[in-house]
Amino acid sequence: MRKMSGLIAVSVLLLLAACDRPATEEPTPDDAQVIGAEPSPTATATATATLTPTATPPPAEPTATATVAVAPTSTVAPPITVPADFVTHQDQAFGFSIQYPPEWEAEGSTVPPRLLTLEGPEEGEPEVVLFLFYQAGMVAADAAVDGLVPELLDRTAFRTLEETEMTLLDGTPAFQVSYQWRAERGTMRGILFGVARGSQSFIIRVEGTEEEVTQNQEDIRAMLLSFQMEEAEPLGIPRSDALTMYFDDGPITLDPAIAQESGSIRYITHIFSGLVSFDADLALRVELLSDWELSADGTVFTFNLREGATFHDGRPVTAADVKFSWERAVSPDMQSQTAGTYLDDIVGVAEVAAGTAVEISGLEVLDSRTLRVTIDAPKAYFLSKLAHPVAFVVDQTEVDIRTEADEPWWVEPNGTGPFQMRLWESQAFMVLDANENFYATPPAIPHIVYRLYGGVPRLMYEAGEIDAATVFADELSEVRGPDSLISGELRETPQLSITYVGLGSYLPPFDDTLVRKAFLLAVDRDKLVQQQWRGSREVAQGFLPPGIPGYDPDIPSIVFDPEEAKRLLNESSYGGAEGLPQIVYTTSGITTPGPIVEALVQMWRENLGVEVSVQLASPDFYYYFLNVVPTNLFDYGWIADYPDPHNFLDVLFHSDAENNVGGYTSAEFDVLVETARVSQDPQERLLLYQQAEAILVEDAAAIPLTFGRSYLVVKPYVLDLVLTPFGMMDLSQTTLAGR
Repeated sequence: MRKMSGLIAVSVLLLLAACDRPATEEPTPDDAQVIGAEPSPTATATATATLTPTATPPPAEPTATATVAVAPTSTVAPPITVPADFVTHQDQAFGFSIQYPPEWEAEGSTVPPRLLTLEGPEEGEPEVVLFLFYQAGMVAADAAVDGLVPELLDRTAFRTLEETEMTLLDGTPAFQVSYQWRAERGTMRGILFGVARGSQSFIIRVEGTEEEVTQNQEDIRAMLLSFQMEEAEPLGIPRSDALTMYFDDGPITLDPAIAQESGSIRYITHIFSGLVSFDADLALRVELLSDWELSADGTVFTFNLREGATFHDGRPVTAADVKFSWERAVSPDMQSQTAGTYLDDIVGVAEVAAGTAVEISGLEVLDSRTLRVTIDAPKAYFLSKLAHPVAFVVDQTEVDIRTEADEPWWVEPNGTGPFQMRLWESQAFMVLDANENFYATPPAIPHIVYRLYGGVPRLMYEAGEIDAATVFADELSEVRGPDSLISGELRETPQLSITYVGLGSYLPPFDDTLVRKAFLLAVDRDKLVQQQWRGSREVAQGFLPPGIPGYDPDIPSIVFDPEEAKRLLNESSYGGAEGLPQIVYTTSGITTPGPIVEALVQMWRENLGVEVSVQLASPDFYYYFLNVVPTNLFDYGWIADYPDPHNFLDVLFHSDAENNVGGYTSAEFDVLVETARVSQDPQERLLLYQQAEAILVEDAAAIPLTFGRSYLVVKPYVLDLVLTPFGMMDLSQTTLAGR
């Protein structure tokens, strides 16, 4: 689209939450929060519905100080109608329409906040830009408009002229503020025009020279008053046919071989599938498998694939597809952080991962539907590990063709799961369609619409914009309160998860067990849970959460004891706080650390006299960052992939484990978990894991904080939405009753 000089700029903004932004910048998704600020003092003025600027004269010379002056109430403007030849732009994805002169050029966008640009054919005609943001609270249009005024105040000789309550042609209340300032081109005029809907606010910003605004005022008025909010229906899919949800963390990748964070896996598990999975009761169930046989020594599995299992494009899934997928996942080129953990029991995986072989020797394709798998020892949890996405099946043809073209093959994946991707617009939305040829029972809902751009999930839910939403800890008291309209729609599910502070045991000063214990005992974890998590979690006394086999409810409690913590620190090889080297805490964040990290740093300062500096890593790449950048302290969270203590103790703390980010080592611990790996006696296995867990606590291998719970509000018409103990939603059999 061509850029034009000397044009009027009209921007439509839809707000998110409140933070400061320079007045000269255009709003972006990351910094749009300023717009949700409380109304400025000028919000009290009211006028009749007109967009004509008042006659307030501009100052004779530019001044360095902005002023805010509200003009007297304007006179009633004559009725206006939209010319019959105006063209209508309708945006179904975000739910609005606007009419504009037929000679203008329109260029739409599906990447918020910018959604549409309109340009007139000649200079002196408006340029119209539409943006979309969300509010941090339910506010009216006047508050939303007022939230934009402060960012304009540093313009030369800025002043507001008038404020006006208005009504759109469809009867929707609206609000506007007119203003002026001085620029190189002379006196400039602007209008902020807003409409609110639920947690959304549409703001139209008109700016240009005084002459341009005056000459185009009739078209401007017609355009603004024609603006309408409509039901958001991406791709024209009726809300009644789609389960609509919002997540602000769209997938980093949809490649099952490398995904390791829940923000990506929540989508992968619906698009792809593997040989097995778990149901809501944690029972193992077959997926692409029909059945299997196990040799007498427990080391050879013969897997028989389902008849009729196909990729989304209709091609049958074969044993060769499984072999390719697993060999690809463990190949050095993939640099997968999960393949070694979940596929390492198969004979020959280590050689492929090391680059000394290209095929896994323990995989043998017997025919198109039969795969023989040999593992290095009998292990009770091996089948369970195959439920992890790294073991999911991918289409070799698609991978090869797109990789050769240097394209990410997974942006339009040909999976085998219950849903298939129809469209993915990054930072906007993802639409999944039911896989009618799914090998099991096809999904009951035709579509899933994931909104990847929005505001506070609970507010979007209350406004009817989405059908289910996560409830965060600081919202629970309000949702559960007596005045809440959604308290009966709240669901609570225990998670097989733990959060803990990782300790870099291979780095000073946490190479000393006494220092690790001191930092552990200096943390008041009960206070953290009550003040920071609002009581929404359980204090973790160990590393196995309730619900995992081997969980020990009688494990001795870790007490908060700052005096003992100081004594241990003084007895350490570092001789106390004064002898410690610089300590860095790595946490996920963009601008500032979260309140939990700040509380931890304050506790160590008060209880140990130790200063800890904080290093921020991008949330999108946090776990990848930890694998390559050494750090003393770090946030870590783990949700089970299979219900076995191996998935916590061995996977997180064995000295050779890929996920042992802190580098903890203990020969005694390693022997216990290695013995438990191959034990065929269930009771013996659990006893070994309990002994291993006790060593972790005694050695202060990490600082356990909480065991998790999931909180979700779900509309009454959404049936059979399953929130698993793994923190994932199972939507394969969800229905919409009378939506």
